[in-house]
Amino acid sequence: MEQEKGEELTHYINEADTFRTKVFGIQDGLIGVGSIILGAAGFSHDALAVTIAGLIATIGQAFSMGIGEYISTRVRMQVIENEIKKEKYQIENFPEKEKEELINFYVKKGFNRDEAEKIAGFLIKKENVVLEEMLMHELKVFPEEFEKPIKLGFIMALYLIIGGIIPMVPFIISYNFPKIFYFNYALVAAIILVILTLGIFGYLGTKYTGLPKYRGALEQIGTGMIALIGSYIAGIILAHFIPTTFLP
Repeated sequence: MEQEKGEELTHYINEADTFRTKVFGIQDGLIGVGSIILGAAGFSHDALAVTIAGLIATIGQAFSMGIGEYISTRVRMQVIENEIKKEKYQIENFPEKEKEELINFYVKKGFNRDEAEKIAGFLIKKENVVLEEMLMHELKVFPEEFEKPIKLGFIMALYLIIGGIIPMVPFIISYNFPKIFYFNYALVAAIILVILTLGIFGYLGTKYTGLPKYRGALEQIGTGMIALIGSYIAGIILAHFIPTTFLP
């Protein structure tokens, strides 16, 4: 974490859910769709075929990952909401049991029994405060940190589309201007664009992760290159076993 001595630190935990979704979306576009694009490039060496493969992958993954993010986040929120209902019921119907649990929490924190009883006795009169304490200490849940499922689903799909389009652009140019922008130029340009975008995103992400900026960029680039190179090589290998002349 790069921070000047004496400089006040800023917390970004309330943005963690959104940031996680953006990272997942952009990576799935750049690496997931990008790998399919480079695999197709290694197989066919046809700019139009590569572009079509990329478009199909981007559209399919945008729907799949966007809906998947919405459903998974919604299920998580339903589980949390159900646990909150249970805890409210416990507080309303078994206040003494909940009070004893509060006492045990504070004893574990270092208060003596008398101090813990006084704190618990004061808090138990305020149901909302007790609920927050029980959610934090017993269930380890912080509902306010979670974003709305539909928002996260949209962010996932949007960033995936952005990530998927980036490696596709050079092949679109190559298809429209084949005599100027050769296929191999498009291949190299696509890889460079993916590397640059991953590096920039990794660099910006250090605001949240606390990693050194160079490490954030290199981690993104390194993991992305493994997938991209592996997919391109796989496409080349497949081309030897399934020549494009065999395809309809």
